[in-house]
Amino acid sequence: MDFETLHKQFTESLLKPRSAVPNGLVALAAPKIQKRFGVYRNNVMASLIEALKANFPIVYKLVGEDFFKALAVAFISHNPPNIPMLFKYGAQFPAFIADYSAAAGLPYLADIARLEINWRLAYHSEDATALDISAVEKIAPERHMALKFKFHPSVSILKSGWPIFSIWQGHEKADMSDINLAHSENIIIARPNVEVMMIKLSAAACSFYRNMMIKKTLGMAYERALEIDNEFDLSQCFGQLFGVGLVVDLYLNDNGESE
Repeated sequence: MDFETLHKQFTESLLKPRSAVPNGLVALAAPKIQKRFGVYRNNVMASLIEALKANFPIVYKLVGEDFFKALAVAFISHNPPNIPMLFKYGAQFPAFIADYSAAAGLPYLADIARLEINWRLAYHSEDATALDISAVEKIAPERHMALKFKFHPSVSILKSGWPIFSIWQGHEKADMSDINLAHSENIIIARPNVEVMMIKLSAAACSFYRNMMIKKTLGMAYERALEIDNEFDLSQCFGQLFGVGLVVDLYLNDNGESE
């Protein structure tokens, strides 16, 4: 048996509890090979379950020990780690949860898992120096709408049909009584300094920031936000860009137009 085939068979047997012992394994006491392999399998599975619990503590708290273990085993069986850094394990977990039939009664759970991933990515992102708003003051006011911004590497936005910010806060406060599942919430996540921060965004503000992050000009992002809310407060969001350190660089659109 070539190594690639052996490796594939060993991995499948290791991560699927009911799989047979892979061919080619030997032991001094041959009748005990199943038991010995079972111990190794249980240790590996337990360590990966613990890794998922560490990476998704809110999902774990929301569903409890037994449900999370069943969910984790099902996920691990089809999604073994592909990198040695277990703090990054679980990138496919939200999509798996969304398709996991037993979690159908918790339709917000996948988005909570996505939020935990974004939080962790922000925490481990590279550092960068935030740009001071004085950089804008050096540009003629009539050209401000042609500005484009480079965001801090930790910044991400999560748009959800569920009150994920409220659920996160409820978990932190150990009080989920006031959460209204009929509400949708959007969040910007960033770590401009030491701590990861999250800010709840209106639909218009979410549109504004998302367009800025894909290199639309300030003018275009503003127009898109106004389409959602004709009372959108540009000054508030613009101030927030610099006030919390979301921007690390800026430049003018080449032709100076609002595109």
